[in-house]
Amino acid sequence: MRSLGTSNIRWEMRIVISMCLGYGMLMLCRTVVGVAGPAMLADPGLTLDTATFGAILGWGTAGNLTGKLTTGILADKLGGNRIFIWAVGLAAIATFIFGTLSTNIAFFALYFLTVFAKSAGWPSMANIIRVGFVPAKHGRVWGFIATSSRISSVATTVLVSSLLLIMSWRGLFYIAGALAFVSAFILPRYLKSSWQGSRRLDAGAEGSTEPISTWSKDHPLSKAETRAAIRVFISNPRFWLISLGVSSLAVLFEFQVFLPIYLNETFSLPPAQAGMASSAFPLGCLVAVFGGGFIYDKLSKKNIVYTMSATLIAAVLCLLSLRLLGVYDFGSGLELSITIVLVFLFGFAISPAYYIPMSIFSIGFGGKHCGLLVGLIDAFAYFGAMMFDFIGGAVANKEGGWEDFILILIVTSILATIIMTTFLYLDYRDSEHDLDLALPF
Repeated sequence: MRSLGTSNIRWEMRIVISMCLGYGMLMLCRTVVGVAGPAMLADPGLTLDTATFGAILGWGTAGNLTGKLTTGILADKLGGNRIFIWAVGLAAIATFIFGTLSTNIAFFALYFLTVFAKSAGWPSMANIIRVGFVPAKHGRVWGFIATSSRISSVATTVLVSSLLLIMSWRGLFYIAGALAFVSAFILPRYLKSSWQGSRRLDAGAEGSTEPISTWSKDHPLSKAETRAAIRVFISNPRFWLISLGVSSLAVLFEFQVFLPIYLNETFSLPPAQAGMASSAFPLGCLVAVFGGGFIYDKLSKKNIVYTMSATLIAAVLCLLSLRLLGVYDFGSGLELSITIVLVFLFGFAISPAYYIPMSIFSIGFGGKHCGLLVGLIDAFAYFGAMMFDFIGGAVANKEGGWEDFILILIVTSILATIIMTTFLYLDYRDSEHDLDLALPF
């Protein structure tokens, strides 16, 4: 049995590593746009300003919204591994083509397609995790994947910013697209075999108190069709709370894409240096989610309420401090240093609440429809982010607009704290009597 257990761990690691590689490529395809933003604005061959760049981001988020409404269902029907590989390949092609474009409408269309493909990542991984891991491991697996996504975000931000020193912004898209395309060819062999092998090993493993197949079969939604599952979701207040909470947090995360331009215009940093300085945000996210899944599995639901609420309150304080920097003159050098520290702490504060509760809730509550549930929740999230991209870009484009931009984030952060705390409390209160009370059939 020790041999079987060791083999099972090896199969599980292949699943996780494959997902991390693929999602890292999806993050690369999305990150390159934000880092290239200042250089694109400075390109005399383009007709871009901050408002138009915000519109590009908005159309990308619209692609995310559209994808969340469709790819989750496809992942549930066709299998998470198949949709995941398809997403990496499509994102690679769209990113490469983006580097050849010169018109705003073409930028809108191709970034829409890029982020549409990227949107399939989380729903498809939810399905892969659902069939490959017992519930007791879900927190640590999501934590590991979230950590990997943050590592890739930091690494790609620094890498792409460094490349911007020696090549044009177009070259960044060519390299990102090529790397993702190569990964799309590598993933099918390892991800598919790992997924099948893990299921075989789990089915034969002794001593498992809650086998994956048994847990999936006994789930209250195991026999429900898609429409019935949707009725269950929308009849539960926790669905609406987590949707609104993650939507607010998604708006806060959009600050990351605006950061290079914010630092470039506020502190007159060159595009490459602004991109490198902006890596403080994903670095803060990385530190926060590193080991966060393990901690989440160990905490009681009651303690999760306190922990997540405290981090979100810290996020509000970070934004208030950024706003005060625009009011008082501390000197440009000191202000830049303080800003980078605050951006790091802000990323650290919002990441755990953004990544882990929704992912755990979606698998536990959604069962075999977890991809659909993740897609629905993310659709709300990216609708909010899409509106902010258009509004935030227009606000920042005005004289002194970045101060109003930060003010919008402060209000959103306060709302996110209230909503997520309420969700986590209800999740704690209702954990003993969950789905079976809500089923209409």
